[in-house]
Amino acid sequence: MISLLKSTFSSPDTRVLLVGADRAIFYLFEAGELAHAYIFKADEAGLGSFSRAIGDLVAAPICVLVDIVEEEYRQDTIPHVGGADRKAVLQRKYARLFRGTSYHYALRQGRETEGRKDDRVLLTAITRPEIILPWIDILIEHKVPVAGIYSLPILSEILLKKIGATGPNVLLISLQKASGLRQIFFRDQQLKISRLAYMPRLGSVPFATHLMGEVEKLRRYLNSLALISRDSPLSIYILSQGQLLTELEQHCRDTDQEQFLLLEVDDVMRRLGSKQTGGTHYADMVFAKLLAEKVPPNHYAKNDETQFYAMHRSRIGLAAASMILLLGSAGWSGINFIEGVTFKQQAIDALQKADFYQQRYELAKQKLPRTPVEPREIKTAVDAVETLRQYKSSPELLLRLVSGALNTVPDVKLDRLSWEAGADADPDAAKRRKGARKQGPPESVHAYYHIAEFSGHLEPFYGDYRGAIEIIDGLAAELEANDSVQEVTVVQYPLDIRSEASVAGSTTAGNESAAAEFKIKMIVGVNGGGQQS
Repeated sequence: MISLLKSTFSSPDTRVLLVGADRAIFYLFEAGELAHAYIFKADEAGLGSFSRAIGDLVAAPICVLVDIVEEEYRQDTIPHVGGADRKAVLQRKYARLFRGTSYHYALRQGRETEGRKDDRVLLTAITRPEIILPWIDILIEHKVPVAGIYSLPILSEILLKKIGATGPNVLLISLQKASGLRQIFFRDQQLKISRLAYMPRLGSVPFATHLMGEVEKLRRYLNSLALISRDSPLSIYILSQGQLLTELEQHCRDTDQEQFLLLEVDDVMRRLGSKQTGGTHYADMVFAKLLAEKVPPNHYAKNDETQFYAMHRSRIGLAAASMILLLGSAGWSGINFIEGVTFKQQAIDALQKADFYQQRYELAKQKLPRTPVEPREIKTAVDAVETLRQYKSSPELLLRLVSGALNTVPDVKLDRLSWEAGADADPDAAKRRKGARKQGPPESVHAYYHIAEFSGHLEPFYGDYRGAIEIIDGLAAELEANDSVQEVTVVQYPLDIRSEASVAGSTTAGNESAAAEFKIKMIVGVNGGGQQS
């Protein structure tokens, strides 16, 4: 039984539970180094002790590493699909190959080079889930965040790079305290098959002889499956320690078909970054360290078994986000505080400058000579003069309009022209007349108007009043054609055409008679600033 204070592991690392057929080893790490390892038997007393130990510890992620005989491996192919289709295909494979278990996993290992180019997969499963379920139930009961359930042979693929095993045919052999003699074969760095053999108690039988016998059994099996590449020898990596490796050196002889590489467990641990040297023959701690160093994707665990791990990661994410938000808020508040102090100082400086210039103004004002009116009244008068200046009138543009129209009628002689400016020129009448003589949009209201009235006569004139009237109407139309002209009125024709007037004279051309006099009135709109519309 283990009794540990919760305060001992206030900030624990990821833990590893290595489950074998009849026992489990619980590894605790501190600052990346192995701190404790506890063995629990797979019986009622051992499970009870494990439950109490879990209850005494601060909750931390746990990786469950499985190393049992009841793990099967099947080479197979599936169509190259993804998403829900791939999942459905795999479920059918699992149901056909591994009945009675929900612990299964598919390891993709490339694609076929011919045909449909299907995916090559290694299908694995724990065929007796009752071996690991008691341990998993205890972890769930204590709401321990289970990161995943992992296969030791699949995990060992990561170890190959650490020990430099890069050959096409690699056989990795290790002595496991929780299970026995583990043999794992890799082809081109991919797991193909694994075998767990019974290992008698050390010292009861010659270790090297027994191990070489197990290697020979596995080699014959691999040859029967044609898994070993004939182009390269079989590289056999053996993890052990001290005397056992010395004993093996006398039996391991390299040949064209086999090459032996003996590795000390302590040396492998150092390659994984550990400073500890346990001096043990067993390699369990190597795989525990490999798993605790970086948690890989889950192999066998179901969603309900990893729910507390998902919550654990969410809490970490929320805590990190909260800390970032807190630091960001503190930084932003500090910046705002500094800006506020700066603006406050600027406001004080501006107020002091305003007081200074106000005092200077008052002093300068006292030195000025007294005026009969107040400055405000002077300003009003200046503004009024400026307004009058902007709206001063000049007949220049109006005279241009009249002279331009007279140039088109050479028989018309100008006798007299009067001009004035005003703010009102009867706009309604002007609009009615404009609408009658020009079919266009209604005119806008102007700032003021130029009103001109000029009189003249036709020269020469031979008594043709009808022609004279047409000439005068043509002149009026020419004036009114300009957009600036608001209204043109013929005040007097050469002949009085009113219905009540009497007509005398001739309507046909003849000898030259008295001049035909006329009078025209015109109104020009000005928009402002002296510019005609």
